[in-house]
Amino acid sequence: MCFCDTWLETYKVQLMTSSSDILVAEIDRFLEILESAQDDRELRALFDTFEEKYDLNLPSDPFSDHYRATQFALYERLAGKPYTPANEVSGFDVAEMAISPFPYHHQSSDLVGEQLMAIGYIIKVMALPPGARILEFGPGWGNTTLALAKMGYQVTAVDIEKNFVDLIRRRAEMEGLNIDARVGDFSLIDALDDQFDAVLFFECFHHAQDHIKLISAFDRVLRPDGLVCFAAEPINETFPLPWGLRMDGQSVWAIRKNGWLELGFNLKYFSEALRRNGFICTRHKGADSPLSSVLLARRKADFERVRKVLRYRHADGTLFHQCGVIKGDSLAVSPEDRGVVSFGPYAHLPSGSYELTIRFSNIDIPADSLSWDIVTNKARWFLIEPERLNVPSDGVIKQTVSLYPSGEGRGVKR
Repeated sequence: MCFCDTWLETYKVQLMTSSSDILVAEIDRFLEILESAQDDRELRALFDTFEEKYDLNLPSDPFSDHYRATQFALYERLAGKPYTPANEVSGFDVAEMAISPFPYHHQSSDLVGEQLMAIGYIIKVMALPPGARILEFGPGWGNTTLALAKMGYQVTAVDIEKNFVDLIRRRAEMEGLNIDARVGDFSLIDALDDQFDAVLFFECFHHAQDHIKLISAFDRVLRPDGLVCFAAEPINETFPLPWGLRMDGQSVWAIRKNGWLELGFNLKYFSEALRRNGFICTRHKGADSPLSSVLLARRKADFERVRKVLRYRHADGTLFHQCGVIKGDSLAVSPEDRGVVSFGPYAHLPSGSYELTIRFSNIDIPADSLSWDIVTNKARWFLIEPERLNVPSDGVIKQTVSLYPSGEGRGVKR
């Protein structure tokens, strides 16, 4: 059974499968309702009222030209015109937006806060060395671009919208920053002679007309140990197709009203697409903003070198607790505390063997009061069943665990 057959079998009960459910007239009625929104917050609330419907009568191979043709035929039906990257262009007053660009001009504390936290999370997770070279696609308003440039990174920013490029140049001049901003679409990657330490996509990769071709170009433009960062992109386990048009309210609005391409990707498919081009990905999820979601991809050979140590801490939000108090980089627990001391991380890791290390210090807890377990595959499988945790005198516990592809159940089923 091929990839898509398995996928459709999994989701056929959960979703409506008739293409007749997806009607342009229904979307147009929805757009009329959206016109009543008084501000950006009300508009986004109305987006959530649209009922998502997907046609699952798809070609079996999501990597095939036939599958691709079905998605772009659906796009043409919804947008009323064939897709071209020129559809992504939109106009605005550069001089006005240079003073108060998105998200600031909306004056929404939620929107601004989520955007700023997302940018901070991107910088934190990429963890690039000083002076690194970054190729950023779809920089838009330039907020991430300027933040990176202020850190001393050498940023080349590529956007299809000339106004965005002019805006970034103007904002960079206002702040005395050196940014190489260029007009171009994703295909410009094939014309670049330079190599970079990172390629960054922040809320833009899902506009790629040929995402497979784009992925295949990463190896040529990356330096050794380089990475690709997909930030706040619609790549997850719950998207009901391997890849295709997203049918949520905001996406159908963007497709129908603006002609933008709004794709979504299932993580299983996306990981396979990267693997076929020699890359392995890891997922990182922040705790504070829904936009704080990052997928990092590295060459398989590079990943084997850098994955030796992955650290998760309570202090950085990758580990969670029900009892105890965070002190510095540790969690302090007293003998009187009851509940779950530590749980997490919720991490997407490639299959393979890992050595887990847990460190305790100043232990003053009865030996028989602690237990632990390790689960994987959305907590459906125990890698280690619940058992008493015996902490050695040095306070260091080491345990080797093996992770397998999500389609292969290994261990003990919960």
